[in-house]
This record gives sequence, C-alpha cells and structure tokens, in this order.
Amino acid sequence: MKCVLLCVMLLSCLNQLTTSTNFQKKNQTTDPIQKIMKVHQILEGFSNPPLELVSESLDSEITPLKLETINWEEFPYLPDVTVQIAYNDDELFLQYKVNEQSVKAEQGENNGKVWTDSCVEFFLSPDRNDVYYNLEMNCIGTALLGFRKKGDPTIHGTDEIINSIRRVSTLGSSTFCEKKEQTQWKITVAIPWNVFFKHQLKPVKGKKMRGNFYKCGDELSVPHFVSWTKIDTEKPAFHMPEFFGGLEFE
Repeated sequence: MKCVLLCVMLLSCLNQLTTSTNFQKKNQTTDPIQKIMKVHQILEGFSNPPLELVSESLDSEITPLKLETINWEEFPYLPDVTVQIAYNDDELFLQYKVNEQSVKAEQGENNGKVWTDSCVEFFLSPDRNDVYYNLEMNCIGTALLGFRKKGDPTIHGTDEIINSIRRVSTLGSSTFCEKKEQTQWKITVAIPWNVFFKHQLKPVKGKKMRGNFYKCGDELSVPHFVSWTKIDTEKPAFHMPEFFGGLEFE
C-alpha cells in the first residue's frame, strides 16, 4: 500500500514538473519582450538633417531588421520588408525598404485609411504599458497618427503635428490605384520627438520603451499582415501592446 501511495505521489510530482516546464517553454517562445532592439544615435549635433543624409547614415550605420513574422495562416503572403531605426536629440529616424508583388496608394489625406494601401507602421509605448502611439504610412508617405490606451478611442494627431513629420518615398507623393507588379520602394522618415504629443521624451538616451513594426495591405489583391514580434490573436490585430518588443535607446 505504501508503495502504491509513493508511486502516486511521484507521478503527481512529475506531472507538475512537466506542466511547469511546458508553461515556461511556452512563455519563452511567445513572450515578445525577449525580442529587444538596441536603438543607436546617428547624426549627433545635426538639427533637421536632409532626409538624403538620414538615409545614407541609416544605410551606413544601422543594420536592417527584417520583418518576417506571419501571424495568421490565412494570410501567408510575405513581402520582403526591412526597417532601420535610429535617433538623435531632435528626431526619431525610420527607414522601411519593401519589395512586394503589388502596390496601392489611394489614400492622400492625413489620418485616412492608409492601412488599406501598401502600408508600413510603427507603434511605440513610451511607458512600456498599454498606452501607445501608432504611426501608419502608405507607400507615398500619407500618414495616420494616433494615441490611445488599449480599448479606448483613438486621439488623432492634428494636421500640424503630422505635417511636421518629414518623409520621402521613392514612389513619390501622388495617389494611384493598385499596380499588380513586383515593386521595390523605400520610405525615409524623421519624426520630431514632440510628435509624441502626450509625452515629454527628450532626452531619450538611456530610456527603455516598447514597440512593434509592421507591414500590411488590408485591401490589396493579396492582403497581408507582417510584424516584428509574434502576435498571438485569433484574427489580424496590430493594436496589441502586450505583444510589443523592447526598444533600448543607447
């Protein structure tokens, strides 16, 4: 009887250990905070450097980050997308390079439905919680800027704030309907720190934030939803700060 009882106790302990180990492994593979990016300074001492110089500096100093996470099996298309990020005292710099099988840029007004076009996005949570900004831009640089706490209505940036974001695209700035042909394009962006209008982010060196990078095209002939960190939801959803990765400004 004692042997039977001992065996039962041992089996119970083994089950608990296995469950705990599996839980830890699951967390290790799905917790996006384990993806941490070091964000470096470039163009120190430069105020409003030309975007051509920003692009050259990003290409010479910053290793591109490839966006290659397909989160939902029903949307398997994976365009070739990289992003570079850096900063100086005045601005945050982004550069996306995209090679995709079709492009569209029908949205031409601030805070329009740019995610329905060929679109790249950057989400930032300065306080590493469920309060964040979303900057979304189609392939000609038309931008949407939002601030929200998850679950609350979005507060959009004003035209004045959005127009202060400097951007240039290799596809120009005029709208066009979908072109179903393989296309490469690049967009270079300089974002003044006061664009994050609910925060005082300067000085930024040494700060730790959270964020994510995306490429989408909700209404292209082949919709797609690609991200940096894995998003564990049933349906496409980018507004998920719990799945952001870490950004450390050095």
